[in-house]
Amino acid sequence: MSSYTDDMTEYEWEAFCEIMLRHHYGQPNFWSVPDEDSGDYGIEFYTAEGTIFQCYYPDLAVDMPKYKNKIQKKINDDLKKLKEYEEGIGKMLGDIKVKQWVLLTQKLKSKDLITYCNKKKKETIGRDIAYLDDEIFQVKIETADSFPAGKLFAQNMYLNTIDIPLMDVTDADKAIWKGGNSEFSGNIDRKSKAMLGDTSKDFQDRVVTKYIQINKFLDQLREDHPDLHSQIEDSARAQLEAMKDESILENDIDKEFVKRVVSSNKEAFEKYSKFFSDKNKQSLSFGYFSKWIAECYMDFVYD
Repeated sequence: MSSYTDDMTEYEWEAFCEIMLRHHYGQPNFWSVPDEDSGDYGIEFYTAEGTIFQCYYPDLAVDMPKYKNKIQKKINDDLKKLKEYEEGIGKMLGDIKVKQWVLLTQKLKSKDLITYCNKKKKETIGRDIAYLDDEIFQVKIETADSFPAGKLFAQNMYLNTIDIPLMDVTDADKAIWKGGNSEFSGNIDRKSKAMLGDTSKDFQDRVVTKYIQINKFLDQLREDHPDLHSQIEDSARAQLEAMKDESILENDIDKEFVKRVVSSNKEAFEKYSKFFSDKNKQSLSFGYFSKWIAECYMDFVYD
């Protein structure tokens, strides 16, 4: 097995697969399903032509019986969710009919698992799931080798850490930005005061700086790495909803709240950690927090 996948975490494998599949299918034909908002229905990705993907990164060093049991359990558990969440999945897919369900893992080590997939295909069709194309539906296990061009693209990105220089933001830059973005600037001012009161001036200044930096950073990421940019934006949209929910439910919007949100952002973007330098990773965590402060018009709610 290629060394670049040997020491990945489960989340890094998912990020690798997403970059690979986005490249293979193309942006108009590929969707990533975020799990930050009440779960992902057991679906990582799906495509316009009707393929559902689930990623799995088992320990390949275990003995063969244990390996097969783990793979079979993963297949069995996730296929059940197709019926369990039938209504929600159907609404999400729209007019797409599902032609195959694919478990994407590092290596297929046993032909018995192909037989198992055929068995589970028949069971799944028998559950009478509205959005399945019963005539041609398949259950399969695939590896990165099934998508050679996408695999190479993702491997090159994985092996070359992205380190986009952050813009140096001067006082003049901040003044110009505030003059041209009065609504966003007002959001930052109002929310900063709500969180920190009279001590909010330095915090406001930092939020404005990070906001300007993250937008320049994202512009460059979109230009240089559009596939990865799309992934980051998908995760960020789900994280934005999580930040909105937390601010509604939180009684004390203060420094500790800020720390928790930034920490939550860091965890959400962790699966992309091996693609970015440490400085870029930190920029994502606080940068998207600053975007929420500036761009979300919802006020904090207190008891």
